[in-house]
Amino acid sequence: MDLITERKDGTVIHRIAGRLDTATSAAAERGILGALAPGQSRVLLDMREVAYVSSAGLRVVLLAAKQAKAAAGGVALFGLQPAVRDVFDISGFSRILAIAPGEVEAAAMLGA
Repeated sequence: MDLITERKDGTVIHRIAGRLDTATSAAAERGILGALAPGQSRVLLDMREVAYVSSAGLRVVLLAAKQAKAAAGGVALFGLQPAVRDVFDISGFSRILAIAPGEVEAAAMLGA
């Protein structure tokens, strides 16, 4: 799993590539949660290059959403591949998380 973090206009964008699973979730959690800061609580997760998400990966996304919300921000995901989108749909996460087809739409969901 590769994680590239960018900051743009008060929004943190995490570009994730590879698998988000038990083997990579600790590193993803450190990178994503570690980037939350005052004034940086709007988070976009670029999932275009994510091939697989396990329950451990879902946990990281949920933790990020909870912490961002607690800091008066939010999390939006975009670019989910069909197999990854299925995991979010089956788990019910697509009903509680903001998911958009592209980056512009995801940013708009957060008011960015």
